[in-house]
Amino acid sequence: MNKRWEMLPIDEKKQMTLAKELHISSSLAEILTKKNLDVKSANIFLHPENIPYHDPFLLKDMQKACERLLLALKNKEKICIYGDYDVDGVSSTALLMKVFTKLGFQIDYYLPDRHSEGYGLHIESLEKLIPKYDLLITVDCGITALEEVAYAKDKIDIIITDHHLPREILPEALAVINPTQIQCNYPNKNLCGVGVAFKLCQGIYQSLGKNIEELENYLDIVALGTVADIVPLIDENRRIVKKGLANIQNLGIKTLIDICNYDETAINTGHIGFGVAPRLNAAGRLTHASIAVELLLAVDKNIAHEKALYLDDENRQRQEIIEDIFHEAIIKIEQNHLQENKVIIVVGENWHEGVIGIAASRLQEKYYRPIIIIATKDHIGKASCRSIDGFHMKNALTYCEQDLMVYGGHSKAAGFTIDLAKLDDFISHMQIYAEENLSPEDLIPIYQVENVLTPQDITLDFIEELSLLEPFGMGNPKPLFVCQNLLVTKAMKMGRENNHLRFNFNYKDVQYSAVGWHMADFADNIIDKYVDILFQPELNHWNDRTYLQFKLNDLRLSKHKISYLEEFPPYDIIGKIYLCLRRQEKITGKNIFFVEECQNLLKQLYNIYLSDHALKQCLIILEEIAILNVKQDKIYLLALPQQKLDIRKSQTFAKRFNLQKL
Repeated sequence: MNKRWEMLPIDEKKQMTLAKELHISSSLAEILTKKNLDVKSANIFLHPENIPYHDPFLLKDMQKACERLLLALKNKEKICIYGDYDVDGVSSTALLMKVFTKLGFQIDYYLPDRHSEGYGLHIESLEKLIPKYDLLITVDCGITALEEVAYAKDKIDIIITDHHLPREILPEALAVINPTQIQCNYPNKNLCGVGVAFKLCQGIYQSLGKNIEELENYLDIVALGTVADIVPLIDENRRIVKKGLANIQNLGIKTLIDICNYDETAINTGHIGFGVAPRLNAAGRLTHASIAVELLLAVDKNIAHEKALYLDDENRQRQEIIEDIFHEAIIKIEQNHLQENKVIIVVGENWHEGVIGIAASRLQEKYYRPIIIIATKDHIGKASCRSIDGFHMKNALTYCEQDLMVYGGHSKAAGFTIDLAKLDDFISHMQIYAEENLSPEDLIPIYQVENVLTPQDITLDFIEELSLLEPFGMGNPKPLFVCQNLLVTKAMKMGRENNHLRFNFNYKDVQYSAVGWHMADFADNIIDKYVDILFQPELNHWNDRTYLQFKLNDLRLSKHKISYLEEFPPYDIIGKIYLCLRRQEKITGKNIFFVEECQNLLKQLYNIYLSDHALKQCLIILEEIAILNVKQDKIYLLALPQQKLDIRKSQTFAKRFNLQKL
């Protein structure tokens, strides 16, 4: 698969300002500059615990909801939380159960069964709940339940809290709290379901005159759902996740962390997304999600451990089922050449509908196409969809809505149910939509590179400083870096199935180690060759030792002998050349220097070694802004300029401000 490595241009003066004002490295400052942050906003970004919460009453209908809840509290009315079976829905349910119970509400919950009921509100479920309760609160669902709310509105009061995209008409509930509805002026449109539930908790706390800071004791639950639902980790979401993962108090989450063999004191979004959340999701996918809620509500260690072990076992079964579906889907795709279509639609009879979304995500990574997996049974198909940048999956389903029984979702993930008699029509309509809305360039994955570095730039201090950017996730991805022209000295396959890659490379007589998951095919083709690597730096702990490791995202044979860093030397390197020449001029009284002398000064004063090409580029830039002249192997330093010079007026330097395709 073709892949593009691209590096956005940068204003290096702003970068240097951030580095100086915030006392951070130029590399970290470069990342913040590319996020368009000034000194004040960058400082807040690096300290997300200081990000302020928005007023919950900016959410439309929050006032109505809180007034109704206060009435329910006063009259001791019975309330039911109607949740969802994924981690966002489970954590939303657990959060309201804990907070509202503490406040004295008469509270209970109900989760629909994924297999017999499916997502969202159902009239059959409402018929069971209406006689038992006075008030129903949905979490992570309900925004499209027009018919169901219409059925129930004269029988029970309903408060909808949701974050999914609404349709043109909203349900006629007592209150609809959803930041994505058109009439809502709430600043943060990226809350997940548990984020909206958390704002409801803040609203009721304020209505009761309580200190909302008490609610930060529940941020571990809110962080869990926020990470699992893959919403952008910006604005107050960033505060929620940072503080929530730093202070995990929930017994159920702590027990799952222990089951995963993670260090509770160093939990990050990766641990939640790839370890804790899948185990909580397993219950709703294979059996019933109520056990996940029970775990998050557990107060007894033995009960929590028992439920965590059960979820761990369910997760293992889930992984085996996913693996089978994934490989069966690949066979169907390859045999029928479905990978040649702009959208891959693969259909399997009796595939487990609870896990096809995960299989779809893996297929999307493999083929970099929008993926739709349809599990069929009894003439009905249930589908999970995963998309790529540039293709809005929910809009695509809306284009095909005449073929669907029900559908919903987001730009990147969606689902639907279809009568199989309509399947051929749906496939045809979806491919027409894809042809009109996807260009060939959209189907080439793009990696955004933060910076090109040398291996010696990757130090323990550098990795420690990068941790200031956490939490990582959507909207704040873990930064990717590139090193070029590395000589591979050893390469091997590893793992139980020999499907992973490990190799060593040499740079300036120092050996480094790199690892690439699912990249074993490279092992036989890179020994004794020069490679460029796209990677994330990390620490590997093994046998009581900690050492640097380059975790690969992509790898290719080096195409150019001249690296990016030689062709586009950094701003601060150019500045150091100028400073060391001026320093030498002041010491010796001369203004003519040999190029080799300049090279030696750089090594002596700054421990910097530049290749001949890199030094030449720096001198060309300084010459273009009238700092010096170069003739053959001599540098002629000109008189001090009368006014401050702008390095960006150099045509050679300005080339970097075009989008760089590495």
